[in-house]
Amino acid sequence: MHKPVKYFEKGLSVAANGAWFLYDRYNAFMQNPSFTPAWSDKPLLKSHQKVKPPLGWPRETDSLCPTCVREARQDILDGKKDYRILLNEKVGEIKAQIVERDGQIVMVKECPIHGRFEDVMAMDTEFFKHLEESFPGSDIRAHNDEKLHNHGSSTITSPTAAT
Repeated sequence: MHKPVKYFEKGLSVAANGAWFLYDRYNAFMQNPSFTPAWSDKPLLKSHQKVKPPLGWPRETDSLCPTCVREARQDILDGKKDYRILLNEKVGEIKAQIVERDGQIVMVKECPIHGRFEDVMAMDTEFFKHLEESFPGSDIRAHNDEKLHNHGSSTITSPTAAT
């Protein structure tokens, strides 16, 4: 037979869950405006306004060829090319696959010029899965800085953009 305190704890747990359910439903209908921090012109996003990119694996993502990026950077620094090629061309952009292999999460990508690249993203698949599940979603979009955050086709549109 259980001690009476166990029945009390169970009752308290059920009551707390019921109270949270009611509170959550009330907040869904009676929402207060979001807080606007002093450093921002826009309010913080509420949880239902945040978006999550597709996560999990296997999946396809956008990436960059590390060799193409180094070569483009050097050509710009040497004055051979104008920096605006980064805004107007897709320098080094390639598709990549994120897969699980031998208990690791690996990004596999192939550049038509420089060949195949494989990068280990995580050595522990369970921890990586936990990180992805814990991702809260997008934050405030960049604003009032059209020039600062303009990276052409490489402009970050979600916080999980892979490189």
